[in-house]
Amino acid sequence: MKKFQAILEEVMDISRIPMALYNTDGSRAASSMNVNESLSDNVQQFINSDADSQLLGTYYYFKIICQDTLSFVLLVSNFTPDAFTVGRLTVCQLKNLLEAQEDSITKSVFIRSVINGTLTPAEMNRQIKKLKLSAATWAAFIIECEEGYADSYAYQMLDRAFAGHKLDFCCDLDDNRILLIKDISNILKEFPDTSIKLKNTRKKKSLGPADSIQLASSLKLFAQTLVDTLRAEAMIETHIGYSTTTDSFLTLPKIYQEAGTALKIRHTFFAERDTAAYDKLGIGRLIAQLPVELCNVFLYEVFGTHIPDDLDDETQNTIQKFYENNLNISETARQLYLHRNTLVYRLERLEKTIGLDIRKFEDAMTFKLAMMVLAHARE
Repeated sequence: MKKFQAILEEVMDISRIPMALYNTDGSRAASSMNVNESLSDNVQQFINSDADSQLLGTYYYFKIICQDTLSFVLLVSNFTPDAFTVGRLTVCQLKNLLEAQEDSITKSVFIRSVINGTLTPAEMNRQIKKLKLSAATWAAFIIECEEGYADSYAYQMLDRAFAGHKLDFCCDLDDNRILLIKDISNILKEFPDTSIKLKNTRKKKSLGPADSIQLASSLKLFAQTLVDTLRAEAMIETHIGYSTTTDSFLTLPKIYQEAGTALKIRHTFFAERDTAAYDKLGIGRLIAQLPVELCNVFLYEVFGTHIPDDLDDETQNTIQKFYENNLNISETARQLYLHRNTLVYRLERLEKTIGLDIRKFEDAMTFKLAMMVLAHARE
């Protein structure tokens, strides 16, 4: 809209004739004069008429039609004999600018403008009509690749894979991130989780509606498939954060933000995971909201001045396996190919280092939380 505003101001400087530009919903898009809000009713009345131009009160009204679609209404103050002629010339200038912009619109340009919030609802509707898009049910996936790969083979591969899907959108965000807005209308059929039915038959009470559980499972399976495909075919290390769903163009920025949040929290707290769902972030969502000052107070309360920020790989692997096996010493020792006493010795050595015995549930929980808080404070 800045370019349209600039044109009206330039015409005002030359002709001294005030003008205002209105969207087709009656809202003002640009103006070089003080506008009476009651004019919106006259604009709607003019839009509903068959006339291309009309004199109503003290203003000339002009329709700006681009590619057979009414795009704007121009109001020109009628206080000089040249007002009608200047208005017609301004309509031509605005129409040429609008056609140049419309010609440059692609799906990737459109979706990038939507998520950045640079489109007004009226502009969005025009571009939707121009691209002949229709609403669907979408989820957003932000794909993080090795630096420098997103705008080359990985993006080309994804773009080719989804180019034939009219309701899918793909664009590169920066050197190592790609955004995919995926139509998920058929995702339950395309990526079914055959284990869902088995799980539901074993439990008397499910965690939620069956469709919601199946959808969450299918979204996770789709995200993991993207990761595996890019790693296998493009030889690129990839991680994905993905959102909940929406069925409106207006809320696409919301699911884009959700996917970004999921990816960021995965990086901070769940680096071992390939994918992260916005609605499955668990305690990481809460810790990510903590102020740094509160984190430091908590860390000092748990560790004092000796924060264990340099644990060696062997110790970290031991801790991870111990948690994965629900603090079961025998099973952890078996998976690490260790004698049980060797694992006990390692855990006792860790206790001397951190002051917590993670063989005890309360200490194990405290240590887990503290390490997540530490990761957030560093981030």
